[in-house]
Amino acid sequence: MRVALTCLLVMLFASPASAFEGVLKARLSSEQGVAAEISAHYGKTGDVRMDVQSNDADGQPVLMTTIMPAKGESYYSISHAQKAIVEMPYSTLAATSRQVTGSGDNANLKIERLGKEIVSKVPTEHVRVIDPDNDAVIDLWLTRKYPADLWTRAFRGRNLGLEMSDDERAKAMKKYGVEPGFSMKMRVKQAGGVPVVFLVEEIDRVPVPLERFALPDGYTRVQGPADARP
Repeated sequence: MRVALTCLLVMLFASPASAFEGVLKARLSSEQGVAAEISAHYGKTGDVRMDVQSNDADGQPVLMTTIMPAKGESYYSISHAQKAIVEMPYSTLAATSRQVTGSGDNANLKIERLGKEIVSKVPTEHVRVIDPDNDAVIDLWLTRKYPADLWTRAFRGRNLGLEMSDDERAKAMKKYGVEPGFSMKMRVKQAGGVPVVFLVEEIDRVPVPLERFALPDGYTRVQGPADARP
C-alpha cells in the first residue's frame, strides 16, 4: 500500500524533468527522532546522486549511496560499509511504473488547502491529501520555487515505481485541481503507524562537478537481478 500511495503522490505533484543543477539536503524523522539524513546532488546533464546516512540496529552509522546516470541502461546502489556496488537495470523501474498506469484517474482522494506557510525560509502552500482507501493522511508543503520533480529523480533508484509519464501526471493534477509544486515538507500518517516527516533543510543552485557521480574505486562490482529492490 505504501508504494502505491507514494506513486500516486508523485503523479499528483510531479512535473517534467528540468535542467536544475545543485544540492538538496533533507532529513527523515518521526516521534523517535531523526531516522536519516539525505543529501541529493543533481548534475547539469541529468545525473543524480543520493546519499542516505542512518544508523543500524546497533546504533552504528550506515551510509548508502544511489547513483543514477542520465545515460545508459543501469543505475548503482552502493554500500560503503561493505565496499560493494550493485548494478541495477533501469528497465526494472520502467516495469514498476507500468503497474500504476491509470491510478491518477481512479484514485479516491480528498484534497484540502490549508493556507500559506514558511518552511526552511521558503514560502509554501500547505495541502492535505486524505486517502480513505489506505486510511492515510499526507500533508504537503508545496512551492514552485524549485522543480517539482526533484524528489522523483532522487528516489527513483529506490525502485518505488516513480517513473511516471507526463500524461499520467497531467490527468491526476487535472482531476484534483492541484498546481505542480515541489514538496519542501511532507508528513505521512497511516493507520496504526507513527507519523513520518520529510523536511528539506536547504536547496542550493550550485555547480556540481562530474566527479560527484563517479563510482568509487576499490569496491566490488555485483550485477543485481532484474527484479531486485535496492
